[in-house]
Amino acid sequence: MKNPRRIALTSSLIDELNLSTKKPPKDSLFWQMWEDCTEIAKQALATKYVQAIGAGDLKPVTYGAFNVVDAYYCFNGAQDYLLAESRTEDHLLRQFLLLKYQGYQRYNSEFTKIWHIRNAEGVIPDDVCKEYSQYESRIASHEEPIYSLIVMLPCEYLWYWLSDQLFPPAKSNLYSSWITGNHDPNGAYAMGNFIHEYQKKHPSSIDVAKAKQIYKQATTYEYKNFAQAV
Repeated sequence: MKNPRRIALTSSLIDELNLSTKKPPKDSLFWQMWEDCTEIAKQALATKYVQAIGAGDLKPVTYGAFNVVDAYYCFNGAQDYLLAESRTEDHLLRQFLLLKYQGYQRYNSEFTKIWHIRNAEGVIPDDVCKEYSQYESRIASHEEPIYSLIVMLPCEYLWYWLSDQLFPPAKSNLYSSWITGNHDPNGAYAMGNFIHEYQKKHPSSIDVAKAKQIYKQATTYEYKNFAQAV
């Protein structure tokens, strides 16, 4: 299953929101946050689940169970984007958050067709996934809306980075679609560049220390999700 959670970027949308899918500037907050979490990313790569994806020998039942639990995160993630969108007065941020909500809705719609699960209420999440989802909801409801992009960013970029470490998959790999479907950093780069431009426009809008802490916590949850999957 490919990952349609990314924003469907058009030239008009890129111009309107001043977006870019190029690598964010080297000194940007995007890379500062990522560099603080590279060891956690390596731990995620070393998990049995990710290594079995790369080797193509993961048990299909385990893969299915992980996807169903991840759906709990995605169903709630869509609502978190919508909540953050309703709380901001910044026009461009509101548009961007709405686009992310729409991307998650597309993903969730596709998921329901494939897995026949209607919404989050039909999923029994494990403790880590539930805590992760609740953490993101707290950020969306209590912090400035720009932090909702920051807490969601690890899900975008870590999955790309993991797929890049496994790329290219063997043609016989049962999970090649997971690797190739996530092997696109454009969505994460667009988020990183948006955050960078937002900072320039609103110099005091983001507390860098807080942003790094939120990003690291989300990355840690991502790692824990992979670690307990097998």
